[in-house]
Amino acid sequence: MTDYSDFLSKFDFNKKLSLYIHVPFCKTKCDYCAFYSLSGCTSAQMDGFTSRLLQEIEAVNRLMGNRTYETVFIGGGNPALLGCERLSKIASLVCKNGRPKEFSIEMNPESLDESFSPLFENYVSRLSMGVQSLNEDALKFLGRNVTVKQTIKGLELSQKLRQRFGTDLSYDLITCLGPSFNALDDVKNIVSSFPSDHLSVYALTLEEGTALYNRYKHGSFVALDSDKQYEILKGIWSYLESIGFEHYEVSNFAKDGHYSLHNCRYWAYEQYIGLGPAAASTAFSSDGAVTRFCFDSSLKKYLEGSLFSNYSFENLSETEAREELVLMGLRYKGGVDLKRAGFDDTFLSSVLPSLKGLTIKNGFLVPDDNALMLSDSYALTLLED
Repeated sequence: MTDYSDFLSKFDFNKKLSLYIHVPFCKTKCDYCAFYSLSGCTSAQMDGFTSRLLQEIEAVNRLMGNRTYETVFIGGGNPALLGCERLSKIASLVCKNGRPKEFSIEMNPESLDESFSPLFENYVSRLSMGVQSLNEDALKFLGRNVTVKQTIKGLELSQKLRQRFGTDLSYDLITCLGPSFNALDDVKNIVSSFPSDHLSVYALTLEEGTALYNRYKHGSFVALDSDKQYEILKGIWSYLESIGFEHYEVSNFAKDGHYSLHNCRYWAYEQYIGLGPAAASTAFSSDGAVTRFCFDSSLKKYLEGSLFSNYSFENLSETEAREELVLMGLRYKGGVDLKRAGFDDTFLSSVLPSLKGLTIKNGFLVPDDNALMLSDSYALTLLED
């Protein structure tokens, strides 16, 4: 029997556990994307990936006993490329002991079709769709290799899934592309045409190593400065809040409490296990130790290695874990658990007056809209003091 102890022993399986699965397949790689993904993969590679993943899920399930996962997120890449049959096998095993509170899957709109209906009927409760824009020029600028017509077709089908199965919908948008694009009009167009429970609105980030970053370095376009980005984002935030979206995290908005429960687990600094090439995990052992794992960004190693192999890891010190707790907690309106962070009343009363927009609610240090934008600097101030 293969020994998984080095990896799995770091998790406390008596605590709530979330599951992230990274599917590394894409038709083409978008110019802005820095996530690990591969294009041109064969059915045999996808079958091999699915087989290996099922083995790993089964091993984790055994340690879970009869307990369900708290939340599940299948991301990528574009998981839709696996097709409904493979995804249903994965989802069925994930739900062997019952459906989690939230089961999300990421899909690009051009890849969604009717064949996936059984997946949403039986397992998946939330669809996260990478729309990015409904502007043809913006899609080309981002290297999306998809048309607005194809995007709208996928959006229309997502609306049908919502009506038929009660699927929660989340649309991802990228804004602050430059002076040639009207960011607010683009957001208004999507919101008015395709109702959703959740929006993720990201300012364009130029990630080193991406095609878009290389275009920028060669002078193909001029990026907006931080002041202009902030002006655009504030306008978008105000609009979304005026139509009922709560701004609950730096880049995330929800209607009627439809937060991304899975992502909230990250921001609250809770335990999760990641499976698949390039997937990360944060493990909390029963003695309180925190370990960060990341599997190699290599499908080849994933398929050829033994289960739960080929990863790097870091054992976090108590100070490092506390820093992460504060940095993550100030990103969203769940806030920082003051007891876990070890902040006492005397310390807080001395430092809070200088940190505008932070308030204490039910034992948590909670940011408002303006404090969200300053979350990193606020966290550093708290940790240094």
